Amino acid sequence: MTKKDLDYVVKEGIANSIKVGAGESYLTPYAIALGASSVQVGFLKSIPQLVGSLSQLFSTSITEYMKTRKRMITIGVFFQALMFLPIIYAFFITQQRVWFLILFVMIYWMLGSITVPAWNSWLGDIVPDRIKGKYFGKRNSITKLTSFASMLIAGLLLQFFSNINWMIGFTLIFSVAMISRLVGSWYVHRINEPKYHFPKESKFSFIDFIKRMKKTNYGIFVIYLCLMSFSVQIFSPYSVVYLLKDLKFNYLTYTIVIAASTLSSFLFMPVWGKYIDVFGNKKIITLTGYLIPLVPILWLISKNPFYLMFAEVFSGFAWSGFHLATFNFVFDTVSRSKRVRCVSYYNVLNGVAIFFGASLGGFLLRFGTIFWSKIYLLMIVSGICRFVTSLMMLPRIKEVKWVRRISEGKLLWSLLTTDVLEGLTYPVEVLMDKRRAVKKKGERILEWIEKWIGVLLGKRHKYS
Repeated sequence: MTKKDLDYVVKEGIANSIKVGAGESYLTPYAIALGASSVQVGFLKSIPQLVGSLSQLFSTSITEYMKTRKRMITIGVFFQALMFLPIIYAFFITQQRVWFLILFVMIYWMLGSITVPAWNSWLGDIVPDRIKGKYFGKRNSITKLTSFASMLIAGLLLQFFSNINWMIGFTLIFSVAMISRLVGSWYVHRINEPKYHFPKESKFSFIDFIKRMKKTNYGIFVIYLCLMSFSVQIFSPYSVVYLLKDLKFNYLTYTIVIAASTLSSFLFMPVWGKYIDVFGNKKIITLTGYLIPLVPILWLISKNPFYLMFAEVFSGFAWSGFHLATFNFVFDTVSRSKRVRCVSYYNVLNGVAIFFGASLGGFLLRFGTIFWSKIYLLMIVSGICRFVTSLMMLPRIKEVKWVRRISEGKLLWSLLTTDVLEGLTYPVEVLMDKRRAVKKKGERILEWIEKWIGVLLGKRHKYS
């Protein structure tokens, strides 16, 4: 693959992150503005992702039918972008508009999710193994910064229009999300795709995959991720309800609290990428797998928005390492020919886990009256389930490549003392690198001008 292809992957990620920051991040606040109940919010966060995950059972067949991953992904992304139009239209539906919104979001997730296995497989072919951690760490840090900026701007727009006409604000941010997703499909179309073959030996059914899960390293890894998703979704869908309804935060305060996690991910992603290349994905998964259970517990301590920002900074720190390591672990454990199928089967099971986790959270809301907020019970149960999941499953996952050995304690100490400065200074380094590049380019231009002035003066002297 050429450097241009790697640049296009980054640009596609930027476009997609704008879609996430200005669009997906505000689907739940939009539903609440339309009058959604806590149960409907749970459905909005679980049913669309369940249907989207189930659609991935057909990802491999569709990819084989279309012959190329590029064509399949470009079409799916294009029509996913257009689904923001009916999402906006849900406001104008007079009856049952929240349920119509859930239907439109379900189609939106289905169109996007069905392309994920092919996209992950394609990325695995584009990026060389030796730089995967570093490359995806930097790419993800850039996309996280873009997502943070777009989320913040979208929140400011919503706050500005909240006293005028809140629907204008949602229409603007969803329109931006749609346009950015269309731009992303154009970048996908520009990336060169290596030839992809569909060998018969790589074909196995979803049932066969489930039967062998306990016997393979990747299968155990999938079980762990699904149990973690189940545990997270007990509380995660209702965090927006907690902030907007229970704490009565305005759109700007809500955005600042939530965006703190995204900004933190941007700062720490390059650090995690470096550590993954040296110490392996399993070590990072283990460390962050024991940090993630602390996130909902931290939310219990205070209702102060500044404190909740700190909790979200910690969340971004832990989740950025977890997501990057689990993403790279797939490339290490699954062969190229089986990657589309294995990723699609994992996403199906993960969607089911998300659905049941959110459903359990909705059920537990009935028993949370002993606290001032019903969602406190969800935080406690989610934190306990996350810890038990990591305690039971992490020792069973094995690293598949040679890496340097280090204990989780020493790794965390190194992160929090010296190497974390790399993440904190990364934005400055990026700006300085750009400044040096511009300065060097300017110096070359001046040298070129001086050279030709000298040539012209020499010629003029010669013929005068």
